[in-house]
Amino acid sequence: MATNLKSLAKDTAIYGVSSIFGRFLNYLLVPLYTATLSAASGGYGVITNLYAWTALLLVILTYGMETTFFRFANKADEDAEKVYSTTLVSVGATALMFVAAVVGFLPSISSALGYADHQSWVVSMAIIVALDAFQAIPFAYLRYKKQPIKFAGLKLAF
Repeated sequence: MATNLKSLAKDTAIYGVSSIFGRFLNYLLVPLYTATLSAASGGYGVITNLYAWTALLLVILTYGMETTFFRFANKADEDAEKVYSTTLVSVGATALMFVAAVVGFLPSISSALGYADHQSWVVSMAIIVALDAFQAIPFAYLRYKKQPIKFAGLKLAF
């Protein structure tokens, strides 16, 4: 029992530190953003607004498949590899459709967000959100396989 608790504490610390460190690096970029983004283009407020949309869209695009993966991968009668591939294909297909929809309706979406003159920002956001949603499943797989060091290294890299 003590060994399990010790392992849980260690893994939790590794997962938590990698997440906190990644956010801290983002915080360190704030002076760069504020210095390089002109007030005429919206300044740092643009980045903040896009981050808000990113957070919302990421929740929608993953639609709870990380939790679903863990639920079914931990069942004795389910093949974890098949569950992994099914969830990965599902989220990947949804992410591709999302990017296609954003590109297809780009002028309308950009105007609605107030970035009609900066459509490339909207496309960049869509691609980043799609990639983040897609990589959520491989990261869940690493957690399932109890590989916190690999998880932390890749999480910081991507």
